[in-house]
Amino acid sequence: MTPPAPTLPRPSRAAMLAIAAVVVALIVAGVAVGPDTALPPGVRVGTPGARMFPRIPAPPPDARALLRALGVGSVVWYASALAIAPLWWLAARMPLGPHRAWRALGVQLGAVAALVGAVVLARYGLTYRGAPSAPPLGAFVPVALMGTALPLLAVAAVANAAEAWRRAVRGALEAQRLRAELAESRLVAVTSQLQPHFLFNTLQGISTLIHRDPVAADAMLAKLSDLLRDILRRSRSALVPLGDELRMTETYLELARLRFGDRLRVTIDVDDAVRGVAVPMLLLQPLVENALKHGVGRRAAGGHVGIAARRDGDRVCIAVWDDGTVLDAAAHDGTGLANTRERLRHAFGDEQSLALRERAGGGVEATVRVPLRTA
Repeated sequence: MTPPAPTLPRPSRAAMLAIAAVVVALIVAGVAVGPDTALPPGVRVGTPGARMFPRIPAPPPDARALLRALGVGSVVWYASALAIAPLWWLAARMPLGPHRAWRALGVQLGAVAALVGAVVLARYGLTYRGAPSAPPLGAFVPVALMGTALPLLAVAAVANAAEAWRRAVRGALEAQRLRAELAESRLVAVTSQLQPHFLFNTLQGISTLIHRDPVAADAMLAKLSDLLRDILRRSRSALVPLGDELRMTETYLELARLRFGDRLRVTIDVDDAVRGVAVPMLLLQPLVENALKHGVGRRAAGGHVGIAARRDGDRVCIAVWDDGTVLDAAAHDGTGLANTRERLRHAFGDEQSLALRERAGGGVEATVRVPLRTA
């Protein structure tokens, strides 16, 4: 099951509105701390001892005055709002990363300087157009530069911060996707190692029947071909639904019935609600093989093998048991179960478990717990 490639985050309308709000707040801060001085009452310019005192502004009398005090409607306000998109585009094309950082910084500062110059000229033309007492342009520019440069620099800084956040999210998603693909490739590799082992054991069972019971050996070959065809159809999937895994396991048990005959009894009790849960392919086969080997194969009277699955909270509990009495649980824990534990770890991390215990009535039970996820 190959994880889908994550979609790259794009600037949303909410993000654009948030940036615009930050720009407005910075403009308000610039207006609030800007130089605004006047002479105290009764003191004229040129009077000896005259001092400059900060003016205490009166509260805005209405909403229109408040908006005007906030700078809404000014040339700088409109320029800051219109500059969000191009400055963000420039930050995306030339990010301030570890590579070519000085070049990107120079280009962005150059763009901001060009915008500041254009806005200053626009302010001068719109404010003093046709006015007979217009100040000289050379005297206006130094005064207007500070009030114009600060908001546009703030917009550029916010655009770079937003672009850095977007790239960080994209990098985290890409790293997560690579980790998922690596875990899945390891799971597929371990599953591929399991298939030759299972095939060798099955062929060995067929070879013992060729001379003793050719008809049963032929039937086992037919069942084996069906099982291999089913496995090959799912060879690209590391995880399969539990229902498909049970179907393959039932085919494997039919092979075992041809080998053991009436000595083998099988019970399968699985809730329909958990048949869609994702499990590693060939999860049950080594567990059933252990039950057949230790619980049935070593007893002349044969034995009983059971499979059960039910939901347990946010997990699924899968049990494979036998009624053998010769061996304890430690004897079951061999290479096959070590491989199964590794595949479970690659598939579900710490959300899975595989435990063996001796049953009170004899035999061993292997219990697998996996998270409740659909395949």
